[in-house]
Amino acid sequence: MNVPVYRRALGVGWKGLLITAGSVALMLVLGLAVYGSFDLSIYDRLPEALRALVGIPTHADPALMAYNEMLAAIGALAFVGVAIAIGAQAVAGEEADRTLALTLATPVTRVSYVLSRAAALVTLLIGGGLLLWAIAEAAPRIMGIEVGQAHLFALVLHLTCAAIFHGILALSIGAATGRKGVAAGVASGVMVLGWLGSSLLPMWREGSAEWLPWNWFNGSQPLVNGVSVKDIALLLGGALVLLILGTTVFRSRELRLLDPGSNLVSRLREMPALAKILAPTGKGSSLLGLRLAAQQVLVGYVVFILAVVMGFGMPFMYRAMGSTIGDFSASFPQTMLDMFGGGSLATTAGFMHLEVFGMVAPAAVIVVGAVAASSGIAGEERFRRMSLLLAQPISRARTYWTVAAAMALYVVFVSVALFLGTWAGTVVSGQSIQLNHLFHAVLLLALLGCFFGALTLLVAAATGRSSSAVWTTTAIAVATYFGYTLLLAAGHEGAAWWSPFRPYLYGPPLMEGMEWWQSVWLALGTVVLVVAGWPLFARRDIRISAG
Repeated sequence: MNVPVYRRALGVGWKGLLITAGSVALMLVLGLAVYGSFDLSIYDRLPEALRALVGIPTHADPALMAYNEMLAAIGALAFVGVAIAIGAQAVAGEEADRTLALTLATPVTRVSYVLSRAAALVTLLIGGGLLLWAIAEAAPRIMGIEVGQAHLFALVLHLTCAAIFHGILALSIGAATGRKGVAAGVASGVMVLGWLGSSLLPMWREGSAEWLPWNWFNGSQPLVNGVSVKDIALLLGGALVLLILGTTVFRSRELRLLDPGSNLVSRLREMPALAKILAPTGKGSSLLGLRLAAQQVLVGYVVFILAVVMGFGMPFMYRAMGSTIGDFSASFPQTMLDMFGGGSLATTAGFMHLEVFGMVAPAAVIVVGAVAASSGIAGEERFRRMSLLLAQPISRARTYWTVAAAMALYVVFVSVALFLGTWAGTVVSGQSIQLNHLFHAVLLLALLGCFFGALTLLVAAATGRSSSAVWTTTAIAVATYFGYTLLLAAGHEGAAWWSPFRPYLYGPPLMEGMEWWQSVWLALGTVVLVVAGWPLFARRDIRISAG
């Protein structure tokens, strides 16, 4: 291991990890407070087997169920997502930035470089896990909540090992291919599909999810049953095998000095409606065409997962589970459903909201909007291209509003793809969702993505730092989602008027349609954020140093 490379790598991603861990920890405290404020006597009367199923350890207060829901679901996805981002940047990101070749020109071997970046990744994730564990142990005791035989350390240990597995997966794919987008996309796909499969496949056939990495994280219910040595060994052993494979390929392949990308913009130019907008100028592609071309790999992965795997595939999954899921829904507590944004297991629309539109689809469009907005302003400054762009006869106003337009177009594109995939899936599978309700849900999804994209654009315009823009948006998204769902579960839904997830999830729209104020809330919030960001970018000195 190379110590200078290791030390430098520790400075990459720690802010995002700290913000995410802090946000999840804050929501743990809020969750305990909210759960402790309403009647949970129904859970006290449940048999021990069913209490274990919903995540309540023996002799523990039912309020501790919030830990299992947050750290095993939304909080886990956020924590592991940060690990994937750090892992994708570790090798492939440095290669795309063209700094890897300079590092390897010094007396640093390729193997030493990869191992040093992997060691730094593991160190950062262990630090984030320790922070979560400390707060998880302290919060219930400070608030006087009985933890009983809950194994808080076991839950956080499993989560940390899952983050290491997915982070190393992204690092290894990046080392083998040199493509950051491929590394992040494949690892994110493994995470999302694993999360869905580990919760749905057991309803179809017992033991059918044991091969999924996400099941190794929470399939054994570590909060209730403690550490599973087998699952920990699978996660860490799998990470080691992936690291060896990625390092082996990285040793012998040539570094990528240029990413040619694909010809998405060329294909779009062939469409008459877009030909003039994306027509090349005398000096190259139009500014909008360049911005649209920048994130096409990410958008391709998101469209495939949302439209094909989830939008088209989930109705077939619901049909296959048939009466099994209907029987399960009769005994499933509504407060548990509210923790995931509402929905129902009794109807196709309720199931699609719970599994797709309630959490996964918002996370996807927020990522697309945030990355498009951040890369267009702060990303260009980070790579020292913004000053060169503005040296041309291109105004700041044109640059700013083009980035905003590209962000909105990408969010709309992903949302429309989900609409088409879901509509096709329900028709072909013979399931039933009202078309106007599906339209309302997708419209609100697009507005939600634009809202958080506008928030990212505002922070990027104010700071010029992509890390600040992306992680500020991540923290606010996690906090506002938790805030709304916790208040919804507590029966105080109206008190969450400040959360953008209230107008998005209220109803839910896929089941009940939407009211006029829901779209107005999100549209007005988007406009305010975009307009507020413009003067900040117009008056700020452009950053010409990397960071």
